[in-house]
Amino acid sequence: MNQNTTNIALPPLRILAIHRYFWPDTPPYASMLRAIACRWASEGHQVEVFSTQPSYKADAAIPRQPSVQQMDGFNVKRIDLRSEAGKPLIRLWNVLSFSLSILAHVARQPRFNVIMISTSPPVISGLVARLAAKISGARLVYHCMDIHPEIGRISGEFKHPTIFSFLRRIDISTCRSAARVVVLSQDMERAIRARPGAEASKISIINNFSIPTYDQESAVVSPEFAKQANMFRVIFAGNLGRFQGLESFIDAMTLLKDRSDIELVFMGGGRACKELVSRADAAQLNNIRFFPHQSVATAKAIISEADLCVVSLLPKIIQYAYPSKTMAYLEEGRPLLVSVELESALAATVQHENLGIAVTPGDVAGIADAIKKLADDRAAWAQMQINASERGVALFSEKSTLDLWSGLINELQQESINHV
Repeated sequence: MNQNTTNIALPPLRILAIHRYFWPDTPPYASMLRAIACRWASEGHQVEVFSTQPSYKADAAIPRQPSVQQMDGFNVKRIDLRSEAGKPLIRLWNVLSFSLSILAHVARQPRFNVIMISTSPPVISGLVARLAAKISGARLVYHCMDIHPEIGRISGEFKHPTIFSFLRRIDISTCRSAARVVVLSQDMERAIRARPGAEASKISIINNFSIPTYDQESAVVSPEFAKQANMFRVIFAGNLGRFQGLESFIDAMTLLKDRSDIELVFMGGGRACKELVSRADAAQLNNIRFFPHQSVATAKAIISEADLCVVSLLPKIIQYAYPSKTMAYLEEGRPLLVSVELESALAATVQHENLGIAVTPGDVAGIADAIKKLADDRAAWAQMQINASERGVALFSEKSTLDLWSGLINELQQESINHV
C-alpha cells in the first residue's frame, strides 16, 4: 500500500559498498569510493566498505592496512588475497576467494538495505552482489564503471561467441534485477539499453570526479620530471593499458620530429608500457619521455605543468567506458586532446565547451596537427585553458557528483517507503 511520504522523515539505511580495491590502493575508484562512502555516512547512513588489502600495483609499496577500520564515519573490512601479478591461476583463485568472502560476510551481518558493487572483477562481481542482495534482502546498486563482457570482446578476453553470450546473459540479468544501474555517460546508457532484455533496467548517469588527495604529503616533483621553459608538453597520465590506442601518439610524434619545442610524456605503468617504449626506441624519438607511477599529489603537480592532456581509447570502447583521467586533467585546468569517436558524449562535450580538440581514434596525422595547432596558436590554447578551469570543473566537480549519489540513496529510501 502506497503512502504519502512528503512529510515522513526517511530512516537511515545500512549500506554495504564492495570493491576489490579501496583507498589507499591506487586505482581511481579506490579513492572515489572513499568520498562516496564519506558523504553517505555524513548524512546519517550506516556505511561499510568491503575490500582487500592494497594489491593493485606490486611496486606501489603501500603499507598493510587494518583488517577492520573506522574511517570518515564508516567502517572498512579488508581481507587478504594472494599476489597475482603474472599468475593467471592465482588471479582466478582470488576472484573465487573474494566472491565467497563477500557472500560469507553478508550472511554473517545484520540485514543491509543497499548493497553496491562496481565491475571488478567483470560480470562475476555483479552476479555475486546480486546473490548477496538476495541473502540480505537488500536492494542492489550496480555501479558499471565499464560494461562487460562487451569490452572483453573488443580486447579478445571474451572473444569466444559462446563465452561472450553466456557472460552477457548473466550481466543482463544483473542489470534487470538491480534497483539502479549506475553508468558514467549517455553512451554507456545506450549500450545497456541496446542489450536484448535489458531495456527496462533502471539506469542513472553519475559520472566520475577527479581523484581526491587524502594523504597529507606535499607534491614532490623531481627535477628530471619538471617541464623545461618554452617546452610544449603533451601528457598521458594513468594506466598504459590495452584499450588506449597510444601507439597512434607515438606515431604522431614521428611527424613532429623536427619540433624540439614539443614533447610527449607518458606517466604511469601498465601492460602496454614496454611495447610503447620499444616503439619509441625503434623510431629513435627523442621527443617522448616515460615517467614512472607517482603519488596522486605529485601526479597532479606534473599534470598542472602540462599544456595538453591526452584522453585516448580504441574504437568502440567509449560506448562501454568513460576515462576518469578526464576529470583529473580538467581539475588542473588543462586543455584536452581526446582521441575517441566524434559522435560520443565525451567528444561532444570537449568540442561544445571548447575544452580542447577531438580527433578520430587512430588518426595519426590528425593527432599531430592538433598538437601543432595548439603549440603554435597560444591564444586558442589560452581560451581552452580558461574553459577547462571554469566549465570543465563545473561539469565534473566532486560536490555536484556526490550530490547525485546522495540523491540516488534518497530515491531508494523513498521507493522503499512507497512500496510498504
